[in-house]
Amino acid sequence: MREMEFKMEINYPQIVPGADVEVEESTLQGGLVVYYTIIPAIAMSGNFRRQERLENFHGKVLSIRESDGGAYYVTVGFES
Repeated sequence: MREMEFKMEINYPQIVPGADVEVEESTLQGGLVVYYTIIPAIAMSGNFRRQERLENFHGKVLSIRESDGGAYYVTVGFES
């Protein structure tokens, strides 16, 4: 299982541990860099090299934590 962290600005009620989520892949720098968004535009991942792309865009929320600054970080697990 691959785990990935997403930053979420608002605590959405549908994003809870155990929830199923779908992500969408977007590219930067002519396709050399990819990032993922939990749809519908709830949270965004950091950037990854093209070689680190996900194979499966369906995941399960593993945990949520709130930072001191008020942002939320969602950890999602993806089966390979």
